[in-house]
Parts: sequence; C-alpha cells; structure tokens
Amino acid sequence: MTNLVTGFDNVYTIIKGCVEAEMVENGLLEDVETFIPVYTEEEHVEEPVVWMHQLQTRVGRQADISQTMELTTPFQFNCAVYESEIEDANKETQNLANRVGLSILKNFLQVQADLQIPRTIKNITFETYYPLGTITVNGKSERLPVTGIVLNVNFIVNWTMCCKQLQNNNEEQQNE
Repeated sequence: MTNLVTGFDNVYTIIKGCVEAEMVENGLLEDVETFIPVYTEEEHVEEPVVWMHQLQTRVGRQADISQTMELTTPFQFNCAVYESEIEDANKETQNLANRVGLSILKNFLQVQADLQIPRTIKNITFETYYPLGTITVNGKSERLPVTGIVLNVNFIVNWTMCCKQLQNNNEEQQNE
C-alpha cells in the first residue's frame, strides 16, 4: 500500500521498469530499438518501437478519505514494427504488443522489489487489445501498422499514510 504523494510516481516507475527489464539480450523485448515512456517524442524513432502512454486514473471503489482508496491507472502501449510485406508487419506488430503485455505481467512484482518500492501495485488487468491503423515513418515510403494494448494497473492509496507523511514533513521543516 502506498500514499497519494508517491503512489502515481511509483506506479509509472514500476511499469516503465518492467518494459526496460526485457529490453536486454535474451529478453522478451530485446529487438525493440526505441522505447518512448513519455507522451510526446521529437527525436528520431527507430523501429521496432514501443510508445507508452499513462492514461487517466479512475477511482476503483468509493473514495473514503479517512481510510483507503483503490485507484486504476490504464497504461496504453502502442507498438510498431517494419516489415516489407504489410501482412508480416501487422503480425510482428501484434506479436510485439503481446510481448509488452507479458513483460509487464512477468516483472511488476520483481521491479517493485528491485527498486525497493513498497508493495504498490495490487494487480494488473487486461483492458483492450486492438490494431490502431498505420503510421508514416520518415524516410520510408511504406506505412507501419500499429497495435495497442491497454493494461489497468490497480493500486491502493492509504490516506492515513498521506496525513502522517505531511505531518512528518512539517515537523522536519520546523526543526530546521
């Protein structure tokens, strides 16, 4: 369980770490050339590419500010792979999206432990998997198919911990 002050950052850091953990030799995502963990990217992108979008967080159950609140943050991963034949590219793009989902599910508990983040993520659920269409890539006449996968990251915020942390921070500032 986490507090509101650090919860969102912890979830983002863990999900990003899950993808990066597999972008190594013999990893599920060793072929990925570009991983974009931010909303916009202005630099040159090499494919295969995985683009991560953190979407709007929702309250999973009634928000009782005296206790705990369950939150759900969806993460969308848009994946693209170039192949000379569009059907092959579509197949490879879908395969990449599948491997991204597997990377998250495989690693989220271990990444939390490795980063020494207190148990933050309650569970991860599958929301959507869909072909998004195609994108044009500079320097190539062909278009790349794009497949998206959306996973819901569920975590619990402890309001009491938030209040205690604010109180501790105020006491530290007064003692300085």
